[in-house]
Amino acid sequence: MIPSLIRFRTCLLLIMIGLTLLLSAGCLAPGQDEEKPAILVAVTIPPQEEMVREIGDGRVDVIVLIPPGSDPHTYEPSPGLVARASGADLYLPLGSGLFPVEDVMAGRLRAMNPDLAVTAVSSGVEVLGSGDRPDPHIWLSLKNARIMAENTRDALVAVDPDNEDMYRANADRYSARIDDLDKKISGNLFRNDPGMILVTHQAWGYFARDYGLSIVSIEQDGKEPTARDLERLITLARAEGVAVVFAEAQENRREAQAVADEIGGRVEVIDPLAPGYLANMERIATAFAGS
Repeated sequence: MIPSLIRFRTCLLLIMIGLTLLLSAGCLAPGQDEEKPAILVAVTIPPQEEMVREIGDGRVDVIVLIPPGSDPHTYEPSPGLVARASGADLYLPLGSGLFPVEDVMAGRLRAMNPDLAVTAVSSGVEVLGSGDRPDPHIWLSLKNARIMAENTRDALVAVDPDNEDMYRANADRYSARIDDLDKKISGNLFRNDPGMILVTHQAWGYFARDYGLSIVSIEQDGKEPTARDLERLITLARAEGVAVVFAEAQENRREAQAVADEIGGRVEVIDPLAPGYLANMERIATAFAGS
């Protein structure tokens, strides 16, 4: 009898523990759900993440399709990342025809999730280049970034209208930060013309336009320079007193170092795709101004 009683009490204790755990889980679930971001947003490149998070203010979670250190011209997201992104409420590509991966991803994600909202953040941006070869580096302009922020805000409002006031207020604050940095760069950093700025990748057309700079690229139209091209470029760089060759973090720096050696200069690495968008833009502008 005693062993039976012990077994009964043990079973009863286990049942009570199980019920307690179930009740605890039930009590925690609502609170946990409330803490989860309401909107899942997919973006193409790391610089977009800051913008979405600042405007979303805790109401969003962000999936970046092209991670830091990768080349958006050639990168192919992994199947696992695509599967995660297919569960998003909103996809914010830079814009159709800019990076080929975006056009492919928009089609794939919509096929997997017909309810996915897709909004190009470049809407309203004056895209440089020709129709056959548009310049996709629109985020490397703070003036463009302001338009991108407005498009991001409107896209979030469309999928989550109950929080429209919050999105608008956050977007206003973020746009003010963009404007402040734009004024700082144009007023303080580029008050004096830094002269010719030599870069490896042809990505800085928007930046050069905004601040009236002469930014010359070793690469032209996506092609490596010929020996004659390099000879002309080195002669020009020497005449202009260029001391720095700016290479990008995603690139092989061998060619940049070869040019730097020829002009008696140095290589400095910049990253146009780094997260922390505004701080990174200020770092790049400071580097250009001091070149």
